[in-house]
Amino acid sequence: MRIRHLAVAVGGLCAVSVSGAANLVTVQQGGVGRWTGMAAKECGIYGKRYAAVDAVCYYPVDIRAKPGAHAIALWDQDGKPHKGTLRVEKKDFPEVQMTLPDSLDRFLHVATDDLERAKADRAAVAKVLGGTIDAPSFSLPLAAPTASLPKSEDDFGSQRVFDAEHRSLHSGRDYPVPEGNAVKAVADGKVVLAAEQFFSGNSVFVDHGDGLVSMNFHLSSIAVKDGDVVKRGQTLGKIGATGRATGPHLHLGVRWLGKRVDPALLLASPDALPSVADSPAEAQRKIDKAETREPPEKDDIDDEG
Repeated sequence: MRIRHLAVAVGGLCAVSVSGAANLVTVQQGGVGRWTGMAAKECGIYGKRYAAVDAVCYYPVDIRAKPGAHAIALWDQDGKPHKGTLRVEKKDFPEVQMTLPDSLDRFLHVATDDLERAKADRAAVAKVLGGTIDAPSFSLPLAAPTASLPKSEDDFGSQRVFDAEHRSLHSGRDYPVPEGNAVKAVADGKVVLAAEQFFSGNSVFVDHGDGLVSMNFHLSSIAVKDGDVVKRGQTLGKIGATGRATGPHLHLGVRWLGKRVDPALLLASPDALPSVADSPAEAQRKIDKAETREPPEKDDIDDEG
């Protein structure tokens, strides 16, 4: 397959894609690619230049990214640039019919005052989702957000349908953790927003540097405040069912360079992520594994996501 030529500004370098499979990685929507095989110092994609994580370049792909090719770059430890191409592959996400109890009707038929509140919440969140392009304060895999993390529903990317007029894209994962359990930071970082929000309830957003932001929704209580510097494993709050939630659970979401990616990928070994260094057979094996869905679980929770 020939990749069409692209040119984008990547941190001062014009990285141009190449024809053929040289330095090519294929990543599904909502996934993360990486470039292994050489020690990296800095990485580039989407016109941004940022630090490598433990000498590896990672390239996040948004859940709604348009299929096609993106130029990527890697600067090695000597500062020499290397060019490559990331190909975005379409991924099929499920549509889930949801029924909310009457007690949560206010989240479907939103009153004027609540609508204004939700708009203010979105504005506050928008300011922090891009993250800071500082040196990374994390390594992969990230730490589990609870002491015991049960299998999540295979709900990342699902389109939740409440009725003919109300839909919600679920851009995180729900974990059925019992109420009152501690929610922990997945890595070192700085709390950039800790507040009660209309849809997501008690919420904590942590900036981990390198454009990575984690978010935890529906907490019963919050143990940190804006500006707090937290360590990996530090308690941020407790599991609850605040906001638009039908029962206690943890919603975990991540944004990397502003892109919505599946948090489960960052909690697992990075070796499972598609890599520029993969052979065609290995690349296909990883794609096939990623497309293997988990067994469905009882669909009894929801969030803004």
